[in-house]
Amino acid sequence: MSESPATNDLRLLLIDDEEVIHNSVGDFLNKMGYQILHAYNGEEGLKTFAEEGADIVISDIKMPGLDGLDLLREFEQRGADIDVILITGNSDMDTAIEALRRGAFDFFNKPVKLHELIASLERTQRYQAMRREKDRIQEQLELLQRSGGTQTDPGEIIGESRAIKDALALVEKVSGAERTTVLIRGESGTGKELFARAIHDKSPRAAAPFVSLNCTAIPETLFESELFGHERGAFTDAKTSRKGMFELSGGGTLFLDEIGDMSQQAQAKILRALEERQVRRVGGDREISIDVRLVTATHQDLHQLQEEGLFRQDLYFRLNVFAIELPPLRARGDDILLLAYHFLHQYTTEFGKDIDRIEADAQNMLRQYHFPGNIRELRNIIERAVILCDGPALTA
Repeated sequence: MSESPATNDLRLLLIDDEEVIHNSVGDFLNKMGYQILHAYNGEEGLKTFAEEGADIVISDIKMPGLDGLDLLREFEQRGADIDVILITGNSDMDTAIEALRRGAFDFFNKPVKLHELIASLERTQRYQAMRREKDRIQEQLELLQRSGGTQTDPGEIIGESRAIKDALALVEKVSGAERTTVLIRGESGTGKELFARAIHDKSPRAAAPFVSLNCTAIPETLFESELFGHERGAFTDAKTSRKGMFELSGGGTLFLDEIGDMSQQAQAKILRALEERQVRRVGGDREISIDVRLVTATHQDLHQLQEEGLFRQDLYFRLNVFAIELPPLRARGDDILLLAYHFLHQYTTEFGKDIDRIEADAQNMLRQYHFPGNIRELRNIIERAVILCDGPALTA
């Protein structure tokens, strides 16, 4: 048998017209550490619940006046958030099905097997704890969406942990300094581009373009053309003139992700553009003035790279004017569940599924997992789970 739940201080309301049930079941539960309130019919049970409250109701079905099924209806009509376990001397399966259909948490025949009743009470407690956690997270999500306090668009940057709040406070401070370069550091999948967008959206440049380029996605041979543009005929496939990223982001923000993977040659050209605030297209013969705020990001240690001669020291100092460190997901505590419920809502809507919660076992798995892929990995996990889930909840 499970340990006594005395430390939980759960109040149980036992409603039954038979004294023997109060003496046997009631006394046993009291010895197990539960606080027991007694009522001997349905009307008395409703009055006791209204006056003293309870965490769980255990009620007989067959009673004079209001029976157990009537009680379920009354609790529902009164908006009472209460879980009800029903017991009966009648083993009619149709009655059991009707009781569960009306919202009973569990159903037992008399004589009640006390170890099964305790197991049911413990299941009810776990379910209530999970429901409270879900409600708490939902309240936080709704608060965030109403206030906009920790996100640029609804549902994007979500977090209540100290680490994420510290990072967002830095965004608030630097966003108004519209020419200051910003270096965002963090593991892959921590949301570096979202933070770059937040800096742009909160800055005086918000109405101008935000242009993003992943440095690892561009072949070395095309890198200069992508950044600075090219003139017609500059190389074989240059059929027309084309603006580069610096020009396209004019007046706005240019975000260069994974800047640590840039070649030394490209680094030199970036440095020149930043220092002179001018670019020259490939194959061009004139300088083009630029008005761009540069935000860069990396998962690498740029200081270590420049110590090893792999990253230009002068560019490192030019980029590292204002640094923001993003915490890995595993260091963000309950933010894991906040994000998980956000993605759950997103994908249930997208896939047309009716899944409204994450079971306690699955929550524990998420909390204990290391998340090497951080938020991106969590999003993928929830998307896959929603696709595979056929019930109302995600389970381990």
